[in-house]
Amino acid sequence: MNSITLQIDGKEVKTAPGATVLKAAQDAGIYIPTLCHDKDLEPYGGCRLCVVEIDGVRGQPTSCTTPAANGMVVRTSTPAVEKIRRTATELIMSDHPADCLICVKNQKCDLQKAAAYFGIDQYRYKRTSRAVAQDTSNPFFDRNLNKCILCARCSRVCNEVRGVGAIDVAFRGFSSVIAAYGNKPIIESTCISCGACVAQCPVGALYLKDARRPDTEVSTVCTYCGVGCGLKLGVRHGRIVSVWGDPENRVSRGYLCAKGHFGVKDMVGHGERLTSPLIRQGNNLIKASWNEALDLVASRLGRYKGEEAGVVSSAKCTNEENYLAQKLARAALGTNNVDQCARLCVAPFIAGLNATFGSGEMTNPISEIGDAACVLAIGTNTRSCHPVAALELWRGVRKGQKLIVINPREIDLVKWSSLWLQNRPGSDTALLMGMARLIIEQGLEDKEFIKDRCENYEAFRAALNDYPLDFVERASGVPREKIVEAARLFGSVKPGMILAAMGITQHAHGTDNVMAVANLAMVTGNVGKPSAGIGALRGQNNVQGACDMGALPHVYPGYQRVKEEDARAKFESAWGISLPATPGLTLMEMMEGAHRKK
Repeated sequence: MNSITLQIDGKEVKTAPGATVLKAAQDAGIYIPTLCHDKDLEPYGGCRLCVVEIDGVRGQPTSCTTPAANGMVVRTSTPAVEKIRRTATELIMSDHPADCLICVKNQKCDLQKAAAYFGIDQYRYKRTSRAVAQDTSNPFFDRNLNKCILCARCSRVCNEVRGVGAIDVAFRGFSSVIAAYGNKPIIESTCISCGACVAQCPVGALYLKDARRPDTEVSTVCTYCGVGCGLKLGVRHGRIVSVWGDPENRVSRGYLCAKGHFGVKDMVGHGERLTSPLIRQGNNLIKASWNEALDLVASRLGRYKGEEAGVVSSAKCTNEENYLAQKLARAALGTNNVDQCARLCVAPFIAGLNATFGSGEMTNPISEIGDAACVLAIGTNTRSCHPVAALELWRGVRKGQKLIVINPREIDLVKWSSLWLQNRPGSDTALLMGMARLIIEQGLEDKEFIKDRCENYEAFRAALNDYPLDFVERASGVPREKIVEAARLFGSVKPGMILAAMGITQHAHGTDNVMAVANLAMVTGNVGKPSAGIGALRGQNNVQGACDMGALPHVYPGYQRVKEEDARAKFESAWGISLPATPGLTLMEMMEGAHRKK
């Protein structure tokens, strides 16, 4: 069945199978108020504001917990429904402090919006107060549980989306509160300060310590790691006063880690950041204008030509900046001595994936990780290094995804895993090749995919003779039964995705590790399909772009090799200058050359 058809307020509405009545109404542009609902959380039905009437159904069920069905007739605003909603709102308000005008959530308070929607302008029920002490222990946000309406959105996002479980509903009846374990301050809990609870709170119970209302909002992308989370920067008088996740970003879907949520504003507006160029005069650094600084740099750099000069670009820079950096090196300074930090982290990904797939990029977007039936995570401490990408793993695990972790350390990801292979450092290639051999021996290889899509299979299969199970067990330190189980899982549960990071690249044989990962994906047919393939998780925000733009000593933009005459002629024609034909020095070679005064 492709869709479900129902009637809401006399309007025919189509929705997807499995959708709730609330979701169907929202998609059709029909407003139903709610305080406890969020699209990323499981239906809760706690606030009772979303009740509706449904023909043939007794009472007024909550629309957020009621699955839509074919032929269903729904009414969203009958007198009985409106009375229930109004009463529920008034009861919630009776347990809420009357300081709306000075509340930091003021115009963004969902309870205030609900009261305005129902025309509530005074308290009908006797007011109560729990007088709970405020928790100010977290360095980024405060908790005022006197304003909490027990919608549980904060604890649910902490459990269901983040997989942390730092807070939950504690005690019973009127004494119920959202609390950390043992009702201790939040700083003593397992809280990771991601800020998801603050973003979810519909009232003023959770709020940023230095909350300020911005006068404009700017959309951008976080620059900390390679996930690419979307940011909404609140700007006031030219300064960032707030940072929230961008729900329109397809990777992060509105979620951030502690760095993105709380680090960007402090870093950009830090009082010790330089605001003008500095020029050395004797032992002192003196402020200068941009013109003075640029004139000085250009005149000094003009003295050096060819191998005397080198340019270090950066994966923290944009594509445009990296393009200009490599063009400065080649066209202005006459050298291919240009490199950047990928040399020390993910260059093996570029080399290994280029050799096997013809492209050094991730094969699938991060947003597909959660829909993989099996994920093999090797050399990646995802929860710590790419926290928002790890949300996709938690999404998958919660619905039955098989997670295989290969890591010498018992990292946080092991808690979510179906199987942990604690291999010796440096044994990754042997372990992966051994798994590939077992998959073929058990008949789990994708024969059609290999026949249609892969080259040199027989040579690869012959190479697997060097990796019998006894050898792989001795080399890796992983018990043979676990190696067999991992091979069986990844070979049979599809689609399968492999996540890898710098734990396999920062080795003398890092490129071999990457090629072994690619070969395992090809043997199982897990390439070129949704939620399959290789997720090469980058350490910096634009490692891929810096490489694509040619900030490397041996290639121009688009990985066109400098030693190939046709490629060189193309750029000479475009830039109107003769270019050097010899690949330049790597980052480490440049540093060594500088040390030797060359």
